[in-house]
Amino acid sequence: MIIKSIAASLPERRVSNEEIIEIIRQHSTGHYDGDLDRRLKMVLNLLKRTGLKERRWCDRHESPIDHVAKAVRKVLEDSYLRRNHIELLIYVGIGRGFIEPGNSHVIANTLGFENAQCFDVVDACMSWVRALQLVDSLFKSGSYKNALVINAEFNMHENGPLYPDNFVLRNAEQLAYTFPTFTIGEAATATLLTPQEPDNFEFHFTSRPDLSDLCTIPMAGYKNFCHPSEKMGKNDILRFTSFGQELHKEGFNEIIEVFKKLTKGRVIDKVFVHASSKKEWDRFGNELGLTDKIHQIYPETGNLVSASVPTSIYNAKINNLISRGDELALWVGSAGMAFNATNFKY
Repeated sequence: MIIKSIAASLPERRVSNEEIIEIIRQHSTGHYDGDLDRRLKMVLNLLKRTGLKERRWCDRHESPIDHVAKAVRKVLEDSYLRRNHIELLIYVGIGRGFIEPGNSHVIANTLGFENAQCFDVVDACMSWVRALQLVDSLFKSGSYKNALVINAEFNMHENGPLYPDNFVLRNAEQLAYTFPTFTIGEAATATLLTPQEPDNFEFHFTSRPDLSDLCTIPMAGYKNFCHPSEKMGKNDILRFTSFGQELHKEGFNEIIEVFKKLTKGRVIDKVFVHASSKKEWDRFGNELGLTDKIHQIYPETGNLVSASVPTSIYNAKINNLISRGDELALWVGSAGMAFNATNFKY
């Protein structure tokens, strides 16, 4: 399998750390139990320590489907394929407009992919990589001749799923499981895959389901589907609850060990990581001597959820930081928890 083409579309609005602080202040005044000014200074310091400068959110004149269409258009312009040629369309990630049917079906109808088979992959920030592994297997079975993987991680704009409720701080304890909200950005990506080079991709995954309660967005009635822990649903139903510091701490050994599974003989030119924190991924990279190979977009985009890695690859592509024939690696940690290291020739 090869990545035939890849593209991303980011919103126009640039949101600084200082603007995030003012948003929190606006929605927390009158609700916070304590010294809000002191707490906001701490939040600003933490944001800067992660390496984040700004994130991109949709402005009022923008909509997620516009960015999906733009990313798709860029991808198809770089190939000989047209919409009626696409055989498989997979929608991945958390940002979505529908629980039923799959967002892939709605996107296919909206954008005119009349001949595509459709399904969704939902695996938090790992969703895009999981889709690549599935497509690789489907190509090897001879089921399809091409596939388009799409996501639209738009959760932060005005009246979006996390805005403004997740910006209401009520006490100091809440920051431990709400801070990651303040790092999230928005983007849409499209990735066109074709079955040339069947042995190109090498995937390695590991899982720690015992850590599944560290990052959750529970639905109504979730307690009937699990043995609930006190960490689930801390920000209420359908609200993002993420113990970011614990995620990085608990996942450290797993993220290091999964990368070690890659074939030692393949010399890596560039590593693309999940954009959860520049500081933390620099720390992971230092452990394995990879820091100079890691391409980070987090400072300018924030955490793009499942769009982080494809946006990072597209950013490297348009800035001439990668070329055809380069050996690339993907390195992802995700809620679940799940961990991945993938190697392939671009």
